[in-house]
Amino acid sequence: MDYTALMREAIEFIHSQYGENILVSDISAQVYLSPSYFAYLFRTLTGYTVKNYLNRYRLYRAAAALKESDKRIIEIAFECGFSSQQAFTKSFSLLYGTSPAQFRRADVSFNPFPPSNILQKRGITMDLKNVFDNVRFVKKDSFLVVGIETDINYNGIGKGTDYISDLYDRWNTEKLIEKIPDQVNDLLTYGMTHESNADDTAKYIIAVEVSSLEHLPAGLIGRRFEACEYAVFECTLEEETSGRFFQYFFSTWLKEQGLSQPDSVHTALGNTFSRYPTFEVYDKNFVDESSKIEIYIPITRE
Repeated sequence: MDYTALMREAIEFIHSQYGENILVSDISAQVYLSPSYFAYLFRTLTGYTVKNYLNRYRLYRAAAALKESDKRIIEIAFECGFSSQQAFTKSFSLLYGTSPAQFRRADVSFNPFPPSNILQKRGITMDLKNVFDNVRFVKKDSFLVVGIETDINYNGIGKGTDYISDLYDRWNTEKLIEKIPDQVNDLLTYGMTHESNADDTAKYIIAVEVSSLEHLPAGLIGRRFEACEYAVFECTLEEETSGRFFQYFFSTWLKEQGLSQPDSVHTALGNTFSRYPTFEVYDKNFVDESSKIEIYIPITRE
């Protein structure tokens, strides 16, 4: 699957509908992907969340309208998809450092958005080359984990994905890893995204792998995941969260290796997405974003 072409099609749809009240699910339907999987790909291949990209594009079109037309500011705000002049002014001022009225009067230039190379393949750095050169493949039998879990929403409803940081705060503050019996690894923490749904929601669990769920501590959750083959990479957390790792993974590496991700869950709307978790593994020496982690990504051989 050419993920770059799909993202280009999605961007064209955003550019044609930015003035409307469009959701991630509206955009993902144009490229026949589940909302959660689409949001994930969009972030890794563009460097922007869908919500941030849409907001940036709306503000860019508003800036152009301020310079190129005599339309009232409130009219521009509504045409560019903002619910009120107040919301527009706040967002515009944060991005451009001045109010819309002052921006219109000032003799200033501004960069177009998006940049022309937003989906351009970037050369792989030496560090990332080493990451992909040293991939290993693991056929992992079905396994059990115990931990704490939260719901996340890629449309940003509620706290969106902010609950993940809250979850880690609780995991570390309460030292939950020390309270879970029957662990099979030496204090390895898993951060796992799973159960993505067509309504753009998913679950995230912080957990450890265990041999049994018979001694499940009160207040914690046990999960069982099915057997699957994983590509396992070692990189820094910063390389993963910056999007560089997953951008190369989806745009280049999967296709070069003749691999894809196992997609076997079909929704009533015709979406398909992987039923296997993607997860990070943190060891007891993890400190910050410069620390090494392992990333397990489910794969299937074509």
